[in-house]
Amino acid sequence: MVAILGLALTAVMLFMGPLFAIGLVVSNHGTESASGGLTGVPDEFLADVQKAGSICAEVTPQIIAAQLDAESGWNPTATSPAGAKGIAQFMPGTWEAHGKDGDGDGKADILNPHDAIWSQGNYMCQLVDTVKSLRSSGKIVGDITELALAAYNAGLGAVSQHGGIPPYKETQAYVKKIVEWARSKYTMSGGGMVVGQLTPKLIMMDDIHVDISAMNIPATWYLDPSGYEYKQCTWWAASRRRNIGRPVDTHMGNGGFWIESARRLGYQYGKDPQPGDVITFRPGVLGAHQTYGHVAVVEQVDADGGITISESSSSLPAPIITQYSKAQLDAAREGIWFIH
Repeated sequence: MVAILGLALTAVMLFMGPLFAIGLVVSNHGTESASGGLTGVPDEFLADVQKAGSICAEVTPQIIAAQLDAESGWNPTATSPAGAKGIAQFMPGTWEAHGKDGDGDGKADILNPHDAIWSQGNYMCQLVDTVKSLRSSGKIVGDITELALAAYNAGLGAVSQHGGIPPYKETQAYVKKIVEWARSKYTMSGGGMVVGQLTPKLIMMDDIHVDISAMNIPATWYLDPSGYEYKQCTWWAASRRRNIGRPVDTHMGNGGFWIESARRLGYQYGKDPQPGDVITFRPGVLGAHQTYGHVAVVEQVDADGGITISESSSSLPAPIITQYSKAQLDAAREGIWFIH
């Protein structure tokens, strides 16, 4: 059950471009077995869990999955005797403050699992930010993820009051169960994971983050300081295209306007994705930056028309993979282009 806040949250605003928009972080489709990869999640919730587990490093998809299992047993209509509702078991008061629209239908519905799981991930990462601040000031001690889990269950006020995980049997058992299930029930074992249909395929650090070192992609400006700045979406798009032997010009501009540069340079482009394409998002489309837009690289095109992309942002520790359905691409068709 999600406890009502006992302490005001200190909000930390992050850049939230298409990385965390309605597009969904990659599923296991198109990947090979991975050490640390996600497993055991019901298919209908897999993309939501991946997306919610990509917001901050401390709250992984495995943590999200274990929480949902413990909270409701994956039941979107669950209601507890205390009044907590939905798959993530939000109390109505907490939902009023922290419920979010996770599927882009314009509503935040506590019984809609897409909304509830997205809200869970965001709320957990808000708790992470707050317990980090409390721990830095010496007011609490403990592991950040475990402290955030305790706050999710018992409230930030209880965590602050007791200087860490409260001495409540329910909360201590909850934290232990989530951490254990995340490791044993929802984490794959095996070799390294590679993703996509391109050559070379992406090599992953985990089920979300790309290992650029293993791929021999330099963690520096693209080519030189007159190109693309490290970690920006344009840096990754140019670096990945060079990596697959299809380089782009070093002065394409801001991500949302690469289509104009493509036209000027005589590149082929269109509205239908192909593996290896650059996808350019106009400003504001599917959560792209309102001024600069966004670019990414199409790693895989599925038979049903959905795509897996790789993308970067200065707010992330490494590039990540994200998935969009055909329906989402069709809805955003006027604001996206594929540069071949």
